[in-house]
Amino acid sequence: MGKMENFVLYRGAWIRKRYPHLSSEITKGDARAQLQRGGLFLRNTYNFDKADSSSYWYVIKDSYGGMTEVPSKVRNQIRRSLSVYDFRRVTQKEMQEKGFILFNLSRERFNDKSLITTEEAWKERLEQDNLDFWIGYSRNDNTPAVFAINTVYDDYCDYNTLGFSPHVPNNTYPIYGLLFEMNRYYLEECQLRYVLDGARSITEHSNIQSFLEDKFKFRKAYCDLQIFYQPWLRMLIGMLFPFRGVIKEKRMRALLNQEAMARGLY
Repeated sequence: MGKMENFVLYRGAWIRKRYPHLSSEITKGDARAQLQRGGLFLRNTYNFDKADSSSYWYVIKDSYGGMTEVPSKVRNQIRRSLSVYDFRRVTQKEMQEKGFILFNLSRERFNDKSLITTEEAWKERLEQDNLDFWIGYSRNDNTPAVFAINTVYDDYCDYNTLGFSPHVPNNTYPIYGLLFEMNRYYLEECQLRYVLDGARSITEHSNIQSFLEDKFKFRKAYCDLQIFYQPWLRMLIGMLFPFRGVIKEKRMRALLNQEAMARGLY
């Protein structure tokens, strides 16, 4: 497998989308050749799960201890969730039919219309390779309440998309039961090497990763980070970097945060 085969272009950036534990350092020549195909920058990680801490990491879980590993309050929340919902791995067809409305409902709380999808786009999304689908149904009336879309590779699983209906009662904790069941299935039943909830966010718009660490014993797998830019963007980043603390525009602030992470400063 070539070094660059695991990269995809996403929102103007070439990013590593699979096998982070097999990643390696890439050369400027490799990055330059990839950027000639388009994109604003390329982000690469290597030295996955190294011993010393760094400014960049993946959030993973590589062991499973059942109820005994989580705090007592979380155990109660998981039990409550399991008593209210039936969590199932479902077919692509079932996710297509039951998950479409649920996905859009779950995105309403972000107040961002760009996150709402169409039926056609939803169907296309579900046709990607290696996807695994989960839905939690209400035991009372069989209404879908929470869902997950994961990607399963040879020896690990990437938790891609997670959401729940805003109409479910807060005290039923649908996410808790779903995560517990997925962790049990992939780590205990399937004996995968680890489950993954992505890398450190450069926008810091979500607290899901800290939630997973605090509640479900996920941990940081530290790594090294490389960023390669188109020449004009590299020049712009260099000019603005000393002023990163006062930059307000969201995307540029995120790019400057990322550069600080690559330099080990953030």
